[in-house]
Amino acid sequence: MKSIVCGITGSENSRKAFRVAAEMALKDSAQLTYVYVVDTGFLKGLTVELRPEYAESFLERLGSQILDEAVEAASSMGVQAKKVLRKGRIMDEVSKVIKEVGGDLLIVGDEGRTFAQKVLFGKRIQNNIKEMERISGVHVKVIQ
Repeated sequence: MKSIVCGITGSENSRKAFRVAAEMALKDSAQLTYVYVVDTGFLKGLTVELRPEYAESFLERLGSQILDEAVEAASSMGVQAKKVLRKGRIMDEVSKVIKEVGGDLLIVGDEGRTFAQKVLFGKRIQNNIKEMERISGVHVKVIQ
């Protein structure tokens, strides 16, 4: 393993994932890149009036804080990590980052989904993983 990419969201399993990614990077002397994607696509079609620019600004600040937390955790383990904040469709942007850094592996936390999320967003998590592997060309390790 030469380059590990870890997609983070701020959930508890995402925090576990960024620690596992740092452990693996340390063990393999691999580059580590944390990526957070601001994706406001979920706002389309909502009946509640929520201005996308406000949501985007909030998610950018949140993403920056989560990335800082991940980099700090990696640093405390002796691992230097790069942080990337992107805007767009999550799968597309993470895949671009994987290609840009020459990623060998993508690590993500299992986000688990409520009934409402399944209805709103469709697809089972396994389908999302398979789609991400197809798009990015790397194995996806899911941390629970």
